[in-house]
Amino acid sequence: MATLTELLALDDGVLLDRVCAFTAEERAALHRPVLRAWERYAWRDAADGRKDRYMPQEGRRLELILMAAAPADGLYWPQNHQQMRIARARGGRFVHALARHALRTMATADFGPDFDVIRAAERDGLVTLDADDDYVLAMVGHFGGRYSGGARRADRLRADPDLLARAFWRIFEIEGNRQVSLANVDKYGGSSVQTWHDTVLDLLSDATIDRARVLDATVAALGLGFPQYRAGWYSRLHAALAPSVDELAARQAGYVTLLRSSVGPTAALAVDALTAVQKAGRLDHDGAALADGLGAAVLVPAKSTATKALALAARAGQSSVIVAALGHPHPDVQAAAVQQLRLRGEPGPVLSALPALAPAVAAEARGWLGAAAPATVTAPVAPPEVAAPALEAVASITDPAELAEAFAILLADPTDAELLERALCAAARLGPDPGEYAGLARRAARLLRDGPAYEWDLLLDVVAGVVFAAAHVPPVRRLPPLPPQVQLLAGRAAAVESALRAGRRFAPYAEPTHAGGWIAPDVLVQRLTAGATPDPLSMGATAGPPSTGAAPDPLDLVAALLRLGPDPAGVSAAVRDAADAVPGAAGTALRYALGGPPPEPLSRSDRPMWIAAARARAPRGDDATLIGRGPGFDAPGAGRARAWQVSFDPEWSSYRPIRVVALGPPAAPEPPDPALPTVALAYSGPFDRLPGGPWHPWLASMWPGNIEPLLAVALRHQLAALDGTVDGGVSAHALHLLDRTVAELPPLSPYVVAAGLGGAGISDRTAAVDTAAALLPHRMDPMALASAMATLAPAVPLRRWADALGDLSLAGRGAQVRTVLTALLPSLDRAGRGLHTLVELLRDEHLRAGVPVTDPALRQWLLATTGKSKTAAAARSLLSHLNPD
Repeated sequence: MATLTELLALDDGVLLDRVCAFTAEERAALHRPVLRAWERYAWRDAADGRKDRYMPQEGRRLELILMAAAPADGLYWPQNHQQMRIARARGGRFVHALARHALRTMATADFGPDFDVIRAAERDGLVTLDADDDYVLAMVGHFGGRYSGGARRADRLRADPDLLARAFWRIFEIEGNRQVSLANVDKYGGSSVQTWHDTVLDLLSDATIDRARVLDATVAALGLGFPQYRAGWYSRLHAALAPSVDELAARQAGYVTLLRSSVGPTAALAVDALTAVQKAGRLDHDGAALADGLGAAVLVPAKSTATKALALAARAGQSSVIVAALGHPHPDVQAAAVQQLRLRGEPGPVLSALPALAPAVAAEARGWLGAAAPATVTAPVAPPEVAAPALEAVASITDPAELAEAFAILLADPTDAELLERALCAAARLGPDPGEYAGLARRAARLLRDGPAYEWDLLLDVVAGVVFAAAHVPPVRRLPPLPPQVQLLAGRAAAVESALRAGRRFAPYAEPTHAGGWIAPDVLVQRLTAGATPDPLSMGATAGPPSTGAAPDPLDLVAALLRLGPDPAGVSAAVRDAADAVPGAAGTALRYALGGPPPEPLSRSDRPMWIAAARARAPRGDDATLIGRGPGFDAPGAGRARAWQVSFDPEWSSYRPIRVVALGPPAAPEPPDPALPTVALAYSGPFDRLPGGPWHPWLASMWPGNIEPLLAVALRHQLAALDGTVDGGVSAHALHLLDRTVAELPPLSPYVVAAGLGGAGISDRTAAVDTAAALLPHRMDPMALASAMATLAPAVPLRRWADALGDLSLAGRGAQVRTVLTALLPSLDRAGRGLHTLVELLRDEHLRAGVPVTDPALRQWLLATTGKSKTAAAARSLLSHLNPD
C-alpha cells in the first residue's frame, strides 16, 4: 500500500491512473492523512504562521488524492476532467452522492458549482435527481447567477422545459434559509443578473407560464407562514401583477385566510384586496371566516393596516370586529373604533374597555359617555423602591473536579467574570493535574483550531492558555497583542500559566472575596501578612501564599489594591492597626490605600503600587501626593482622575455626531505597562483599539471602585450601534453593571442609560428599562437622565425613546417619566422626526396621573409649537386636557 509521500512523488499521469484504482482499504488508510495535508496546503499553514509545507504542484496532486480517498460528503463537485474521471472511477453511486452533497451545499450557501454543471450531469445520464427542496434551492441560488455568462434566467428556463415543468413551480412552496431564498438572491445577486422577480414577469410576458396559476401560487405562498423578509418577495410579485377586480374576487377566500397572517405586509395586502372587492360590491359579507379574519387584522401592529381593516369591517357591518379594535395598542385605532361605536349608538363596549384605552382616547370617550363613565383614570401603582445592591460573598473553588467543571463552562462562554476569577485563582492554588484536565485541553485545542475563537475577542485564548498549562500540554498558538486596557488581566493569567508549568502553587492576593471583584480590606491585610510570615508549611509546592521573603507578584499586588473596598479609607481602626504589620513597600501602599499617610520617599520603581493605592483610596478624585511627584505620577489615571464629556458635534462626523471626549491633559505617550491598568483605561484614542464586548465583564471587576472608564468605552460602542450594528453585548453588560454596582454611579451613567433606551435592539431597550426602573429616582436623578437624552437626541430615533419610556411608566416609574419629558422636550428641535410620540406619551402620563402641565418652560414650548404637524396636534392636546385655561 502506497504512502502519501510516495504518491506525491509520482508523475501526474501515473498518479491519476493509480488513484483511480484505489481499493477500499487504501481509501480508508489515506483519507485522514491526505485531508490533514490538504488543509495545511489550503489554509492552515498560513493561519498558524508556519512556512508552507506543500508547493502548488503538490497541492494539485493532493486534490486528486483527496477526490479518490475522501467520502462524498467531504468533497466538492469535480472541478476538472481529471477529478471527474476519478469520481466516475468510484462508481455511479459515488457520483450521485457527490451531486446530492453539492446540491445540499448550494442550497444553503452562496458558493458552489453553477447549477448548469448539475443539469449537464443529468442530461449526460451521470445522475438522476429528484426536484426536492435542496434541488430547488440550488436552482434558486445558482441557476443563471453572476457566473453564468450573462444569459437571462427566463431564456434559460425557456430553453429547458423539463426544468421549468419539474422545479420552477416549487419556488412558490419552499421558504429558503438565511443564505438562499428568493428574497436574498434577488437582493444580493448583482445588477447584471436578472432577478427571479423579473424572471417570472418575463415568462408571463409571452405566456410561457400561466398568469392565473402564478396568482394562485403567490396567494398560497403568502399563506405558508414564511418570515416577513422572505414573504415580502411574494407580496412584491403580487403587487407587480396588479390583479384586476375579477381576479381578486375569484380569490377572496384566499385573501380572507391571509387576514390572519402574523406578517404585517401580508395582512395589509389582504385588506387592500378585499377592500377593492368590497367597493366593487362583490364581497361575501356573510362568511364567518371574514369576521374572524378582520378580527385579527384590526389588531395588526401597523396602524394603517388596522385602520383600513376597521373601515372595511364597518362597511361590511361587522360590529364584533369594531369592538375587537378597541384592544389595539395604538390610540388612533382605538379612537376610530370609539367613533364607529358612537355612530352606531353602542356605548356598552366602550364603557367596558375604558380602563384599557389610551388616556387621550379615554378622555374623549368620557365626553360622550357622560355620567356613566368613571371620573378618573388610575395611574399604575409604583412598585417598592429598589434597594441598592449589597455585597455578596464569593466562594472559592477548592476541588479539582469543581475547577474542571468551571473550565468546561468557560470554554463554552468565557465572559462569566466571576467564574473566570474563581477558576484562575483556584488553578494557581490547586496546581497542575494532567489527568484531570487532559480532556478539557483537547476541547480547548479544537475550539482554537476550528471553533469561533475570534468571536470572543481572544478572551477564549487566555482561558485556553490556563487550561493547557494545567494539563501540561503545549499551547496551540501564540496569543496576539492585546489592547492595553486588558493587559493586566492577561498578564495575571500568564503568571498563573507560568506557575502551573513550573509545578508551583500559590494563593493570589487578588482573588475577590465578594461579587463584582471586591476584596474585603481585612482579608487583604491577612493575605499580605501571611505572605511575609515564616511558615514551613508554606514552602515549596503548597496551596498557601508565596514563600517567605518572596516579593509579591507586581501584577497580582496591583490587582489586589485596585479591588479594595468598597470604602477602603473608611475601614476600622483594627484593620489599620493590622495593616501596620505588613512590611516593605507593599505594606506602605496598603496603608496608603486604607487612608494612611503618603509614602516617603516614593520610588519610581514602586510607581504601579502607589498609583493603584491612590486609585483605590479615591477612585474618582485627584491625588495631590502623586501629582506633586511630577511626570509618570501626575498622568490621567495615575495621580489625576480621568473625566469624560459627552457632546454633540455635527462637524465631527455626519454619521456619529456624538463625541465621548476625555477631559484634562492628554497622557504622555509611553509603551503600555500592564502594571498601570488605570492609566490604560484613561486612554481615549481610536475606536479600533478599544477592548471588545467579551472583555467588559472581566474589566469591570478589575477596578470596581470606578466603573466610569469602562462606561466610556461602552458608551462609544453604544453610540456606534444606534444604526443597528451589533455591539457584542456591550450595552447589555454596561446596563447590568449600573444596576449591580455598589459604588457611587459616575457622571456617564445617565448617558449609558439614555443610549440604551434608544438602542436599535429591543433587548437593549428592555435592559435599559429594567436598569432605569431600578435606579430612578434615588440612585439616578431624572433630571440628569433628561440632560443626557437632550445631548444624545440628534443621534437617537425619538420613537425608540417613546416606546422605552412608555414601558418604564408601566413599570411604575410614571412620575419619573413625566419629570424626564418635562425637562427634555423644551430642548428638542421641533422638526425632529418622531417628536410627536414623546409629546403624546407625556400627555398620556399627565392624564393617567390627573395632573395639569404647570412647568413654565414646558408650557411656553408647547404654546409655541403651532401648525398642522403631529407634534403641534399633540402639543395642543396636552395643553387642552386638564388645563382649562
